[in-house]
Amino acid sequence: MTELDQVISLAYASEGKQDDVNKVYLTLLRSLLYVPVEKMQPLVEEQSDLEVEPFKPLFAKIEKNFFMLAFDTLDRLKTWAGSELEQIDYVEIGGRDVIAGISDQVFLCLNLGLPFYKEFSPEEIKHLKTIVARIDQLRGEV
Repeated sequence: MTELDQVISLAYASEGKQDDVNKVYLTLLRSLLYVPVEKMQPLVEEQSDLEVEPFKPLFAKIEKNFFMLAFDTLDRLKTWAGSELEQIDYVEIGGRDVIAGISDQVFLCLNLGLPFYKEFSPEEIKHLKTIVARIDQLRGEV
C-alpha cells in the first residue's frame, strides 16, 4: 500500500472529512506520478527546428468529458497497460507539475482499476491549482 493509497483510504473511511481530503491533495502534489503518453516518433531534421511538445498524455473521451490517467508506481502503470505497454511510453512527473499542466476541464484518474482508485474532478483540479499557486507564492516570498 502506497502513501497515496493510505491517505485515500482514510479519506474514504472518514466519508470525506476535509482534513483527510486535504491530506490526499497534499500527498498527490508531492508524489512522483507515472503518466502514460503517446509513443513519440523520432524527429527528422525538418521537425527539429519546430517547437515540439515533450510528450502527449493519453486521454480518454467519454461523452463530453476528458480523462487523463496517472499512476503512483511504475508497476501499476505496467499492469494497467498489460500487453499494450510496447505501444505507449510514460513520463515520470511530480504531482504538482501534473496539476499545474493539466486543464481544469479534465478529470485526473489516479490508479485506474485499483482498490484505492481516485478520480479528481475538474472542480478538484481547479482547487488543486489554487493550492499550487499559493505554494508558489509562498516560495517566492521566502
